[in-house]
Amino acid sequence: MEDLCERIERAALLRTVRILAARAHPAAHDAGTAFLAEYCAEDAALLQLLRADAGASDDAIGWILDAAQRLAGAGTSASEHAAPHEPTHLESVFNRFGAANGSKEGFPIRSLTDGAGMLFPRPVGDLDDAVRGHREVCDRLARHFARKSPVHMPLGELLRVLEETMSYVPSPAGADIALYDYARMTAAYAAALHRYAAAQDIHSAHTYEERGGEALPAFLLVSADISGIQPFIYAIPSKGALKSLRGRSFYLEILLENIVDEILSACGISRSALLYTGGGHFYLLLPNTVDVQNLLTRCHTEANSWMLEHFGSSLYLAMAWTACTGAEFAGQGTQEAFHRVSEGLSAEKLCRYSEDQLAAMFVPESAWNKTRDKDRECAVCHTSTTHLMPYSADSSIEACGVCSHLFTFGERILTKNAFCVSAERSAEALSLPGIGRTLYLTAEELDDVDRLSYKIERIYAKNAAYTGDLPAAHLWLGDYSARENKALLEMENLAQRSGGTEDSKGIPRIGVMRADVDNLGAAFLAGFPSEYVTMTRTAALSQRLSLFFKHYINLLCSGSVSGVGDRQKTAPFSLFGREKKAERDVHIVYSGGDDIFLLGAWDDIVELAVDLRRAFLRFTGGKLRFSAGLGFFKDKCPVAEMARRTGDLESRAKDQRGADGRPQKDSVALFGAVTEGRSLAEFERHTPIYGWDVFIDHVCGEKLAFLRAHCIFEEGAKGERLSLGKSAVYRLLTLLEQDGQIQLARFAYALARLAPPAQSPAQEAYRRVRTQLYEWYRDPAERRQLSTALQLIIYSIREKGEGSNG
Repeated sequence: MEDLCERIERAALLRTVRILAARAHPAAHDAGTAFLAEYCAEDAALLQLLRADAGASDDAIGWILDAAQRLAGAGTSASEHAAPHEPTHLESVFNRFGAANGSKEGFPIRSLTDGAGMLFPRPVGDLDDAVRGHREVCDRLARHFARKSPVHMPLGELLRVLEETMSYVPSPAGADIALYDYARMTAAYAAALHRYAAAQDIHSAHTYEERGGEALPAFLLVSADISGIQPFIYAIPSKGALKSLRGRSFYLEILLENIVDEILSACGISRSALLYTGGGHFYLLLPNTVDVQNLLTRCHTEANSWMLEHFGSSLYLAMAWTACTGAEFAGQGTQEAFHRVSEGLSAEKLCRYSEDQLAAMFVPESAWNKTRDKDRECAVCHTSTTHLMPYSADSSIEACGVCSHLFTFGERILTKNAFCVSAERSAEALSLPGIGRTLYLTAEELDDVDRLSYKIERIYAKNAAYTGDLPAAHLWLGDYSARENKALLEMENLAQRSGGTEDSKGIPRIGVMRADVDNLGAAFLAGFPSEYVTMTRTAALSQRLSLFFKHYINLLCSGSVSGVGDRQKTAPFSLFGREKKAERDVHIVYSGGDDIFLLGAWDDIVELAVDLRRAFLRFTGGKLRFSAGLGFFKDKCPVAEMARRTGDLESRAKDQRGADGRPQKDSVALFGAVTEGRSLAEFERHTPIYGWDVFIDHVCGEKLAFLRAHCIFEEGAKGERLSLGKSAVYRLLTLLEQDGQIQLARFAYALARLAPPAQSPAQEAYRRVRTQLYEWYRDPAERRQLSTALQLIIYSIREKGEGSNG
């Protein structure tokens, strides 16, 4: 028999379907009710709840649904509300985010999975035929319901189906809030209200209002964050590094998702209550009851005890929560609620572990400190263990079971799309923390999960839809990886792919990109003007960001940079105008929340970084931006060192100052000059840092383009372009990094030495190069940009076999 809370959530979700059906058939009488009656006829009581008008119900369930709908749709003025049954287009949530710029953009009505391209916002005036769009989406939803009645769908599947069909349909909560976000927030509010009301002996709308209604502290805003992610991910040997990286980063993602689901399962609430997850962080909306607070305390303690047992103090789960009223979430109090829980989380990180855990940590023979075998140590994580096994990527070393299985997991996630959590241990399973139990994670094929020999607690379906009856969550995941003949390209292969192929010119280097969104924390706390601040709108913002960093990033890596419906298709950015395949030779190590780590062939990394920046700017209407570090390394460089140095570059990009001395951010820092024999200190001293527009338009679009148009970088080459050999380029680069009148004279002399014979067809190109480079040298900013352009050219013209210290 269906749990009452589950029934309430189902009714809350299906009530919003009435809105879609009514807009799809505006001429029909009560089309929404008729649509649901076709698929829910077997459950007359549920159908009655779906027919009920908001505000008219006082039965045991109806009043909760009505109150939840009011909360999910509150806080927006009447002029901003999307008419419930009037077919319109979804506006971008960024229209109301940040400073108003007068533009109003939106989306065509469509399903999330329609087509293979990204859906960028367009001017609202360019959008038409909303009725047809609603009808097509409604027809897709009908096909899902014909396959399986919404009465029988597990809530996880129903949420996935509604996400697919209603993510680009506007809601009554506001023209910029998708019907899917309105639906899941209605369900989240309804579930929390039901649990709170039961604990407080509230059984009717009258009692609810009499006790205080929306002024009651019925909700908990819960926040959690895992510390130590980066050291955990990068603590790997060089051999098989890519598979280890992917295994470790995805394992932590599933670990956090599983903690979320353990909490929700114990609360008897669906994933509608999950406001945001990504980058090692999550937010939940839960009922404010003593039982739930005790559960959170228990989960927090047990998760950290489990981490101490398996990883020592290298990983830590911080968790905090704050009581909130419905009135706060319906208006400006949302910002204050996020501020309170953020402060609580920061304070919790400064006071880690319970008293019992701290006491045990100082006992030498405790389970967390005991040396299991002083003569046997894992070659990867360096913990003592009684059980070592050969490390699959490097037979010369032995590793503990966890490290060995993490590598194997990294291999399997490349080909598997179902990640199954079970209470039964199987071969090569990875341990996960549960509440009052230990769970185990395996990677399987989605088509096989209903036939596995062990009992599954829950499934995480990666970029795929599960339609069975097991508890399942659909996860968007940035998992693009460069391959050849279906085999993953390892570090050495990626480095050799600079220039497009292993036979192309281009120094063999790994490029690494680390980036995150500028001021995202402040955006969640104060990004919307006060009149637009609601929890529903905040949830809509987080959903859009997750869509970009966990779904659309795969398309960008594959070379698809145009939007659906673009009249003119955009080509991927190119540094040197070479003929290359569209698919980038890169790997996504992780991309979630606001954080990106990519590595690949160095030129593909730079080009992809520009594609990402352009797409993100377009996706957010210019309201959010990111800063990045781009590092270049030999393929034998330890991954931890790559990550550290590129992280330093990212920090320097974020510290970039404008003319007024304030942080400019929206910048990129590149790891330094490439001339022979430079020390690390010299590299860092000459690190170029630019605003993105300066790098794209001036370094690449002007300086690099000018040099490509007027020079050929081969010694003694004939033709109309000026011949510049590598030694000449190095000479110019050295002079560009120096200042003063004497250096200016030396630079002019160096330019004079480039002159071709008097009758050479390259004379005109030489005159232009001499004049332009001399002019750029005289301006410090232009000189620095020219220096970076020459550095990129040096990288591009080096032969793969040349020795290099750079």
